[in-house]
Amino acid sequence: MAAADKVTEVFKTVGLPSVTYVKRDQGRLEQRLDNALDERGKLCLVTGPSKTGKTTLYKEVLSKRGDVPLVVPCDSKKTCDEIWRQALEAVDFDRVESRSEAQTLKASAEAEASGKLGWGWLAQFNAKFRGMIGKDSSESEIRKKILADPGPDLLIPILKYSRYVLVIEDFHYLEDSQKIILFQQWKRFIDNEISVVVLGTTHRAVDIADSNKDLLGRIAQIDVGHWEEKDLKAIANQGFKHLRMSVQGDLVDLVARESVGLPIVVQQVCLEMLHGKSIYTLGQAKDTKSKFTNDYLQKCFFNVAHNNYTQFKPYYETLISGPREKARKYRTYELVLACFTLNPIKFSLKRRDIDDRLSKLELGPGELPPAASLNSTLGALKKFQEKRKVELLEWRPTEDKLYIIEPTFLFYVRWRAIKDAGPVQLDLFEELLTRLSDLRVSIEAVNP
Repeated sequence: MAAADKVTEVFKTVGLPSVTYVKRDQGRLEQRLDNALDERGKLCLVTGPSKTGKTTLYKEVLSKRGDVPLVVPCDSKKTCDEIWRQALEAVDFDRVESRSEAQTLKASAEAEASGKLGWGWLAQFNAKFRGMIGKDSSESEIRKKILADPGPDLLIPILKYSRYVLVIEDFHYLEDSQKIILFQQWKRFIDNEISVVVLGTTHRAVDIADSNKDLLGRIAQIDVGHWEEKDLKAIANQGFKHLRMSVQGDLVDLVARESVGLPIVVQQVCLEMLHGKSIYTLGQAKDTKSKFTNDYLQKCFFNVAHNNYTQFKPYYETLISGPREKARKYRTYELVLACFTLNPIKFSLKRRDIDDRLSKLELGPGELPPAASLNSTLGALKKFQEKRKVELLEWRPTEDKLYIIEPTFLFYVRWRAIKDAGPVQLDLFEELLTRLSDLRVSIEAVNP
């Protein structure tokens, strides 16, 4: 069986889809990033939740421009010096070309070098390294000396005269003290008309401006955000149309609505719908009479949550246990998470929203935690997660808002248990009508 005959090639959960590829808003995001890079000296801030396409976006745009990403991922322990060292370590002068012949000649004149990009060429831009390096020094020796004492100034000529573009991923994980230093150093790039691409979460975008007021007006934010339901529906509809399957519109609406704004979840749910009916190839799906029901679809959500996101189970159990499990009077952590299981789907909740949703939960006498307990829980959330190496929720006191950082965790929280499937009798009635319709068609075929 050829790979192209499998339904996994229609609803792709890994890699770039072809049949179910949907371009959001006619390429508006790609055009905005491309325009921002054209404005030399812009800090291009690409924001959005995990798995919404930030990386795909910048790779697509840089590739079409002929630029090469110089990627540095961040974490909570990384320092600015380590960022510059890692960026310099990733430089491969044999791989990257100069921006233009004119700029290369200019760089050559300024650096009193040959014009060919390389470590010796780079050393000529820095007085300290010019004095340390002899005429007979090899490229590898010069590289070793440069990496021993890295800094942002060494990246400026690389980014200015080569096709490299610095990309900082997950900047929001950095410690606040390192963010402040990093943002101050970025100003030197901007003053040299060098654009930088920065990836992070939407709700922390304001941190950049707050850390350095000099960056105001020099930031171009491209917010990828959660996918709109119409685009998510288009993914499902394109796939089922390719398979020549007819799926009820209300069920496609439900798939789009419950996929927490992520195309990958749509792909996973649609694939689960097919596999649950033993449909693995295009031939098995063609002209199928399979009837999907609301009850069946909810089981698919449950299976996707447990088969694809089972890694969240221990984190979920850790969060709901809370600190001092035996001494706690209220299930505050568990109830706060339960607020996200209620409709409509929210990726963040204001403090008053939490109170409103708690009132809608079916709680017994004395189970509703008082305001003091809730405030204590939200205030301790950061330290509680840090001690257990979990980072799925974030309470922002300045906004009076609780965020779920990872959308797939929200999907797991909502579908870790099957919800009330609703009127099952209606599903059975619809299935009965379908069978009667199929029987009528068969009888008419025999007795026209």
